[in-house]
Amino acid sequence: MEIATNYILDNEPCFNLSELNLQSPLGKRRFRVYMVVRNDRLARYQEDLGDAKDFSRDEFRIPGGVVIGKKIYIEHTVEELRAIADERRAQKGFDKRELVGLDKIK
Repeated sequence: MEIATNYILDNEPCFNLSELNLQSPLGKRRFRVYMVVRNDRLARYQEDLGDAKDFSRDEFRIPGGVVIGKKIYIEHTVEELRAIADERRAQKGFDKRELVGLDKIK
């Protein structure tokens, strides 16, 4: 079970960061969702990035740690995962059909 939080810190351990299109009272929006570690539990923080139609890149998730047994091991901070996400969003997209070779079928 996860808990919610209303703030995060740049140097805080971050289990993962996702950018997701989620329904809100304002319609379909792009949210950046952080899972940080608080008191040995995962806590969720999300920020609204704007209308989902304004984002050409697909949704994505960036792992910042792993769970082994009952222990959480963290490798990245909020600031590090945010930088990776910003870089990913700035990159030119690719045709997903290339991944399975569908671009070669005529």
